[in-house]
Amino acid sequence: MPISRDAPSPLHLQIAEDLRQRIRAGEFEQNSFPSLRSLAKHYETAQVTVHDAVKALQQEKLIVSVSGKGTFVLPIGENTTAGANEPEDLAEQIASLRTELEDVKGRLSRLESGESQDKSP
Repeated sequence: MPISRDAPSPLHLQIAEDLRQRIRAGEFEQNSFPSLRSLAKHYETAQVTVHDAVKALQQEKLIVSVSGKGTFVLPIGENTTAGANEPEDLAEQIASLRTELEDVKGRLSRLESGESQDKSP
């Protein structure tokens, strides 16, 4: 799909659609994806524009980014855009995040109380 700077749709959405089609067509090997730099060069746009497109695909669970490792196309079956289980998955993620947050709060509280004891005369 050609990208048009004159189109009413923002560039990052056009790029996301093109990448989505390329992923579904099997253009990228499973578990691989080009770098932001190479995509920006390919689409002749800024890396931040490509980054926005990549974020859209991550939200659709077509790709995943791993800090320090790169961005990867998810295997077929793991990348669903239908969202059939999305509310349940989201609820599980929220519950998990709440648990982690409570754990962090507890550790922070212990650290702060330890600091105040160390500073006592």
